[in-house]
Amino acid sequence: MKKVLTIAAAVTFLFACNENQEKTNEQPSLTTGKSAVIFYSQTGTTALVARELAKQTHAELVELQMTTPYPSTYDSTVSAVRIERENKSWPALQKARFDLSKFDTLYVGYPVIFGTFAPPLYTFLDSNELSGKYLVPFCTYGSGGRKSSSRELASLASNARSLLSFGISKRRVLSPNTDLTKEIRNFLNLVRAGIQEEERLASFGDSQELSGKDSSVFASAVKEYAYLNLQPIRVAKDSAGTGFLFSCRMRAFGAEENVTVQVFKSLSENGEAELIAVEK
Repeated sequence: MKKVLTIAAAVTFLFACNENQEKTNEQPSLTTGKSAVIFYSQTGTTALVARELAKQTHAELVELQMTTPYPSTYDSTVSAVRIERENKSWPALQKARFDLSKFDTLYVGYPVIFGTFAPPLYTFLDSNELSGKYLVPFCTYGSGGRKSSSRELASLASNARSLLSFGISKRRVLSPNTDLTKEIRNFLNLVRAGIQEEERLASFGDSQELSGKDSSVFASAVKEYAYLNLQPIRVAKDSAGTGFLFSCRMRAFGAEENVTVQVFKSLSENGEAELIAVEK
């Protein structure tokens, strides 16, 4: 597989350049360089995010389309993807190879399936040389997978500079209460500032034992995700009192794993607790 190089987001910013992801003084400017938003969308949700990213970054929009689309039902799609992963046989695209020489930054988007990016992305990565680019992954998901999918993308693009990734649940994309424009604007500001993954959660305090209120917030946030069998152990909170980061055990898909569950709960007593992501 050709190694893929990652590309970054908007304006001037610091980026990780060595193996330890140390910041450097090199600051690529996306106001002068050209960007492309390259994405595969299974149900249209990822496309909504892609279009907003392209609008805010003045990027060219490129959609990856399968020659033979996945079946229309969820179960049939899952079955098809499982076979592809087992055989490492990736789906054909209507157009797989692109002239990317004019782009400095690539935003690469996908839905998360089985904890990582959808198989059409493997076909794209196999077919294109991304050396010298900056990569900004973005994804949509059911419950999580942003970190695991962006890690795999970075490993396949080890000669490139992978920057901060963006992820949002399908439920939140489609919710009338979500300001997608604001969410993406805030994310791009983080990228411009050179924020790394470990710094992203710096606003959370020390982990502590759960209070009764914490347990209630957690139960409310995960009530639609019973299939994950999540058991909260400890919690860290942000200074605003609206962000919760729960350390949990997850018993799902035949294995027990330690995960973090990020939850948002407005200060209003009537506000619903909202699951942001489950991450390994």
